[in-house]
Amino acid sequence: MFGISLDLFFYYSILCILIGCLYAYSLYKKGKGISSRRIFWILFLARSFLISILIFLLLSPIIKSTFYTVEKPIVIIGKDNSESIKDSISTDLKDLKESLIGFDVYTYSFSDNIYENLSDQNVGLKTNYSDFLLAIKSNFENKNVAGVVIASDGCYNTGQNPEFIKYDFPVYSIALGDTNIYKDIGVNNILSNDISFLGNTFPLEISITSNVFKSETARLTIWNEKVKVYEQVLAFLPEKDFEKIYVKLNSEKVGLNTYTVKIDALEGENNLQNNTYLVYVDVIDYKSNILIIKEDNHPDIAAYKSVLDKNKNYKVDVRNVDDDFNVENYQLVVLFGVEKTPQYLMSSTVPLIIFNANQSHYRDFGSLVAFSIRSGYDDLLAARNNEFQKFTFSQGLLEFIKLAPPLKRVFGVFSLDKQVEVVLKKKKGENISNNPIIMIQEINGRKVSFVPTEGWWRWRLYDYSINQSHDSFDELFSKLSQYLVLEDTKDLFRVSYKRQYDESSDIIINAELYNESYELINDKEIELIISDINGVEYVFQFSKSEEKYLVNAGQMDVGSYNFMAKVEGTSLNSQGSFDIRKIQLEQLSLVANHNLLKKIASISGGKVFYQDNIKLLLKELNNSASNKNIIHVKEKQQNLINISWILLVLLLIISLEWFMRKYHGLI
Repeated sequence: MFGISLDLFFYYSILCILIGCLYAYSLYKKGKGISSRRIFWILFLARSFLISILIFLLLSPIIKSTFYTVEKPIVIIGKDNSESIKDSISTDLKDLKESLIGFDVYTYSFSDNIYENLSDQNVGLKTNYSDFLLAIKSNFENKNVAGVVIASDGCYNTGQNPEFIKYDFPVYSIALGDTNIYKDIGVNNILSNDISFLGNTFPLEISITSNVFKSETARLTIWNEKVKVYEQVLAFLPEKDFEKIYVKLNSEKVGLNTYTVKIDALEGENNLQNNTYLVYVDVIDYKSNILIIKEDNHPDIAAYKSVLDKNKNYKVDVRNVDDDFNVENYQLVVLFGVEKTPQYLMSSTVPLIIFNANQSHYRDFGSLVAFSIRSGYDDLLAARNNEFQKFTFSQGLLEFIKLAPPLKRVFGVFSLDKQVEVVLKKKKGENISNNPIIMIQEINGRKVSFVPTEGWWRWRLYDYSINQSHDSFDELFSKLSQYLVLEDTKDLFRVSYKRQYDESSDIIINAELYNESYELINDKEIELIISDINGVEYVFQFSKSEEKYLVNAGQMDVGSYNFMAKVEGTSLNSQGSFDIRKIQLEQLSLVANHNLLKKIASISGGKVFYQDNIKLLLKELNNSASNKNIIHVKEKQQNLINISWILLVLLLIISLEWFMRKYHGLI
């Protein structure tokens, strides 16, 4: 549909025609040189039309056009292609797609990633419903989506719980897998330290799931390479399907250690893949001297020192602030209750922990922390800052922090720069504020931790009262001290990488190259050689990214690898090793979870079908209230003077008039 709109009244259009006619009449009224009346009218009409249109275009007329488009209903088919899917469903889904006449059908496969089209291979290492469903919401927002079909067993192991997603479309599930419950025991997860010092112990928190029909026993063993380092007989009961085992192991071998946690299979157990779990711990040989400087005695000193004394790699000295010593002989200095900062500490680069930190300490070390003192003292309950990632917290430590007694601090208001990382925050009820209890900042390359609170000795006593050990208290300050005491390399060539990669992750290695003035440069080529345990080498070249270097070696097979990075034209090189660990999430449970599929269908307004009644799903989609075309009306406005063919017509008219006038000798 077309129409013309004018900002002026319609009679202005009539006026344009009159002006055009008057102009043409005045030009040709005497008719000199015109041989016939017919030629006169042709010239008159041509000039009238030309002038009228030109004046009309000056009025800025707008042409309106209306377009109608029909949007078909959309059906999206998603196939779970993770390892836990054993059913062959691709052919049925392709038939369903071809049978959906009158629909626009899009097909995807998903597991830990999302792919277009239907994959016949079920090789995904994880199942993530939320990423797939949220991607559909984003890509088809405001589209005519009649429904989303998911073919899956209902077992997801990563991402958001799909029950808490807000759906804009009905989800129809094709339930796959076996819902029968079989006898099974397995290692569900293991929490451990990434790093341990040689000669120390480190904890493993082993989560074990079970499904047994009578009381049974099985042997749990832990192996470091081919050496058995732990053994325990576990009892499994029908009424108990989950338990945690806490184990402490000795760090006896330097390097990246692979520990295999294994539970012997029960008689008649089908799923044996979840009976074995691999854990990786990097053991380093590093001896450190730690100096505690105090002004007065305080029970917090003894509480903190008890943590360090358990670490064989630490030699701890306690000195008064007025004693004579060389602070540069230590790898970590801890201040307790020292009001005035000694000058030798301000000029040093040794990492610091400052207990009872106050405004003068922040000012002396050039910190980005500001503190305004108010009157009185403040009692503070603690909570972990979830954004802090310098070291991890075990579940036991997190539970302990929730229950721990309040700490004390001078009442006041903090102002923090974003470079200050808060470890623990103040908690009041369910609200967690930005008020810091422990914080870390790197100041001119020096790591400093400020602890403006006291009363930590109460935490240590409380830990023992509820756990009969000091493990949780020790973990907090052991990890804080370990982070500060580990030195950053000062080499001219530095390579950073993970000691462990998942088998589905790309192997990404970064490098930095410095000149003699420790300025970043990238004017040289760097070669990377990765070799597996069989001696097979893979050669890569670092690419330059701004002032740094990067290699993405892609995905590699599960196993151990060594590497060497060499800077061409120099003697600089860096060696290291890493492990690629197998992802075992899809083997943890082989029992289909159709209840989840039913909940998703109920929430979204869909239904659950089975592989043998896909025809009912087709009928449901065809009869759905969402199966309707949507007509979109689009109105387009365009200035008439911008239409090229109108200008072309005017050019032809004026050319015709000029030719006739020339031919008849009028010009």
